[in-house]
Amino acid sequence: MKDRRVGFPSPVSGPASFQGAQMTQPRPLAAVIGAGGSIGGAIADLLSHDHRLALIGRDPAHLTASAASLPADTLVLPADAASRVQMDEAFGRIEQAGGLDALVISVGTTSGASLHEISDDQWHDVIDSNLTTVFQSLRAGIRALLPRGGGSIVVIGSVHAADPQPGYPAYGAAKAAVAALAAQAAAEYGHLGIRINTVTPGWTRAPHTAGRLAPEDEDLLLDATPLRELVEPTDIAEAVSWLLSPAARRIAGADLVVDGGARLLGGATVTRRQYRARLGLSVD
Repeated sequence: MKDRRVGFPSPVSGPASFQGAQMTQPRPLAAVIGAGGSIGGAIADLLSHDHRLALIGRDPAHLTASAASLPADTLVLPADAASRVQMDEAFGRIEQAGGLDALVISVGTTSGASLHEISDDQWHDVIDSNLTTVFQSLRAGIRALLPRGGGSIVVIGSVHAADPQPGYPAYGAAKAAVAALAAQAAAEYGHLGIRINTVTPGWTRAPHTAGRLAPEDEDLLLDATPLRELVEPTDIAEAVSWLLSPAARRIAGADLVVDGGARLLGGATVTRRQYRARLGLSVD
């Protein structure tokens, strides 16, 4: 039976262990914030092949489910990424487990409302869940990596940052700010050994998007995607894994778009169609 205790790593025997007469170094530790989601879970699963893991997220049940198939030394840390206090506590646990080497930030929720309809509470909720969470996560991650001489961070962005989507003003503004914040951090901390990049997914086939597309809209979306395939969470995980790897050691401040080429052909077509339908306008 696996020894996985929420909030605590399995016992370790110091910075190196012996297997027979040969000393082995511990695997690097990667933290995945938002690991309870479909994209974060896929990232954690792939990174587990060559990293120790710390899973961070608001929902303990979702984190535990994500950790079920991962190695026994996986650190499960329920925390609200928008809270400085909770993030400081989570990264303190990571330091106790050996220290941070890589960080993936996969956070955010969508909430649709036209600009003239959105309430103050809706606006603040979307900004907090999509931007404040990234700010708190980046700050905590950079503070953890600086004393270690550097590391790598990948922030999951959104095509909404550059491609306006009718009906999502707060979400689009937040994601544009996330892209700017990541670029700013990449410029500021690259000379200190911290590589920061973003991965921008297109429409992703995942539980949180299931049911949001009518069959005719999925056909429309595929027609507007040169590769004629929707993105899967594993596609995003592969991109993140590569950016964290030594193969990307000269890459910083980049945005790797994983959308099957949809941005080239106006990938917002489906959202505009849904928006017009909501307003009772023609969608032809």
